[in-house]
Amino acid sequence: DMSEEALDAAVAETQKLLGAIIQKPKLTDALLKKPPFRFLHDIISEVNRVKGFPGGSVLTDFDMDSNNFKDKDSKVRIVILLDVNEIRCFPEVPPLSQVFISFSPLYTHAISRYCFVCAS
Repeated sequence: DMSEEALDAAVAETQKLLGAIIQKPKLTDALLKKPPFRFLHDIISEVNRVKGFPGGSVLTDFDMDSNNFKDKDSKVRIVILLDVNEIRCFPEVPPLSQVFISFSPLYTHAISRYCFVCAS
């Protein structure tokens, strides 16, 4: 797990990077330190809306509605979609299935950095 200092630094980096391209969801310290699935989904959906990444060929209208992801299996489904489409570009980032299932802040920040790099 991350130290409190490392987590604070990661949160600040995520707020700076993602804050430059999306206005919502609000990138609060609390949400970034303990990110729920809905928050992660909202980040990806908003990057997709604003920047067209990863795009409609990857995420369907169904995927863009977080209400369609109620259980672990459905959450894994969207992760597999993203994984298959090579959403991982940082070698230190574990498989995205671990991102959404563990809700680890480290993974949240890795996704955020990835979205920023790819959407910029």
